[in-house]
Amino acid sequence: VARKIQEDVVRIVVLFVVSMIIILNLIAMFDNNTKQEAPMGTFAVQRFNKGWRLVSGGKEETLTLPVKMKKGKEVVIVNRLPKELTDKMSIMMRASMEDMIVYIDGKKRQEYSSKSISGMSYYIPSAYVITELNEEDGGKSIEVHIRTKGKGVINEVTIGHGNNVWFPVIKKGLVINGIAIMVLIFGIFLTAIFFLIRETVHGSAGLRLGILMVGMALWVMSESTLRQFIYQRPSLSQYFSYLSVELIGALACMYFDEVQHKVYHKCYLLLESLVLVQLFVNVVLHLWGVMELYSTMIFSFFWVGISAVVSIINIICDVVKGRVREYKFTAVGMVCFVVLASAELLGFYMNQFHVFGGAVCMAMIVLMNMTGIQIIYDEICMHKAREKKQTIMTINTIETIAGAIDARDEYTGGHSERVGLYAERLAREMAADYDLSEEDILNVHYIGLVHDIGKIGVADPVLNKSGKLSEEEFSLMKQHVEIGYEIMSSMEEIIPGMLDGIRYHHERFDGTGYPEGLSDTDIPLVARILSIADSYDAMTSNRVYRERLTDEEVRKSLLDGAGSQFDPALTELFVRLLDRKELSANITHGMATNALGDVLVSAKLENRLQKDLLEGRHIAKPTHVRMLCYIIKLMEKRGVGYQVLLVRAQAQEQISQIRSFIKPYDLLLQYDENIHVLALFNRNHEEAQVTAIRIKDNIPDAEIEFF
Repeated sequence: VARKIQEDVVRIVVLFVVSMIIILNLIAMFDNNTKQEAPMGTFAVQRFNKGWRLVSGGKEETLTLPVKMKKGKEVVIVNRLPKELTDKMSIMMRASMEDMIVYIDGKKRQEYSSKSISGMSYYIPSAYVITELNEEDGGKSIEVHIRTKGKGVINEVTIGHGNNVWFPVIKKGLVINGIAIMVLIFGIFLTAIFFLIRETVHGSAGLRLGILMVGMALWVMSESTLRQFIYQRPSLSQYFSYLSVELIGALACMYFDEVQHKVYHKCYLLLESLVLVQLFVNVVLHLWGVMELYSTMIFSFFWVGISAVVSIINIICDVVKGRVREYKFTAVGMVCFVVLASAELLGFYMNQFHVFGGAVCMAMIVLMNMTGIQIIYDEICMHKAREKKQTIMTINTIETIAGAIDARDEYTGGHSERVGLYAERLAREMAADYDLSEEDILNVHYIGLVHDIGKIGVADPVLNKSGKLSEEEFSLMKQHVEIGYEIMSSMEEIIPGMLDGIRYHHERFDGTGYPEGLSDTDIPLVARILSIADSYDAMTSNRVYRERLTDEEVRKSLLDGAGSQFDPALTELFVRLLDRKELSANITHGMATNALGDVLVSAKLENRLQKDLLEGRHIAKPTHVRMLCYIIKLMEKRGVGYQVLLVRAQAQEQISQIRSFIKPYDLLLQYDENIHVLALFNRNHEEAQVTAIRIKDNIPDAEIEFF
């Protein structure tokens, strides 16, 4: 208890400290009370957007920047620089695909145009044009000659000291570019990891997501407002930027196709092919000088739009058909990616003042995170599935072991299975009072199946002795609890309580049991449960020394044993189950039955063997017959039965004739000197009768008895 309190205190303190760290970080980031802090200096810039005059076609008008303009129009905007200029100041204006030439006092000071850069296309990449100023420029006129092309916009103008003009741009673009770089790194990492472990993974979703992330990140970086910081030759971005954006549709389709397990492979493959064909055509048209990449991009975007619509339709189809459950978290990311990426592309074309990168970065973050959640969820499900599979394998092993135990004991066929069922029913009845979970209840059942596993180590003459055991033989028999304990010692972690149930189920409540003479609640709970279930099955089954007890005799014996042999509280619950008819022996006339109450063929054969042995009848090979009962029982559990016939035939040639009528999986065993057991595999009663008639036709004096 003290350790538990200590753990809780440590956990609470750690969470409190972490919370305080987060709160202090937020205060440090956003609190404006900076009077006593170390000065950072100023990055302030002056917005120079008012007082501009637009000169075009002999007309002049006053305007405030930014403003929209008609595409392809050549204009001149004129203003007068502030008088308070100093050396090493700069004036900055963004050219959104425009040719831009800056004149101060009638002299050209800066130019950014298709003509000024060799090999530059008509649609020049957007860039910030910076013109250095000095003190003598104060109050002089400034003219900016602009030829609008792509978006038809004249952006705002800022003035600052040195490169301070870049500070607002960097501040605005830092987050988006930081995200893009992060996405790029993760994309490269995913791609590299795939190639390193490609032999051990199924599918290529990781590779395709990595390539998609790399493509999207490079597009964002190539269109970034910080492009001039990222690339030494930002003008080249006109090529790889267009190529990147045109590939979005194909890359997304490739990833979606893999996530959706190629259910829509033909559809996605067609879209990927169309996008790539269009991309190839666009490049050829550009190289031939027919149309530039910027102009032809609209055709690629058409197929990107079609890809987006088809992807959404495919996801909806998977939702309707229930397949989306296989990738439900990734599906959310896919939908968000399609919607946000589409919004980014629409804004790129339709809104001249669109702040590029926000939506597409958000799209990649959502897709990345939802894919990560899906991977974690799938791993958890796989872990649970592996655990479930391991549990099923353990259960199957336990059931097989239980059958093997019963197969060795000629007088208690099906005992272990029935004890498991009775113990489980009692555990379920006491669950509320004893705080037993469903897992605890099932564990009680499994422990019941193997409680007698130690009998494997008991010699056959002792285990199958028809009379009373001598003191020495009983000492050997009692060792089965210790033997079972050692055999199953490695499985305690898989099924908690198993070792206690195996070792102590023969302890008595009054302390006179074995192996340690434990009493009262010192006996583990699972052992007290098994003690009642074990005795109940013994009382309701035929034994070599008696027929099964009546229900009244069973009830009286249980109550008489309460407080001496059995836990009185558990006995009361068990008897209450019997009185309410909620539990009854899974036996008819001492023989095991199926769910419909019909006596099993294996049980009939077991019962016949037990009676014949009890009466002292000579059975040729009892162990072989018991093994046949075990085989039949296994098949009955699988729903595949045997039809069993007892054939009385003495002559060896008659036995040879019988063998000619049976199939490979049929069994023919000698029961005694006159009778053979014929087990017909997977045959119904009518088919068995046909076989019996054939035997009678060929061996007229043969006697046949059906079970």
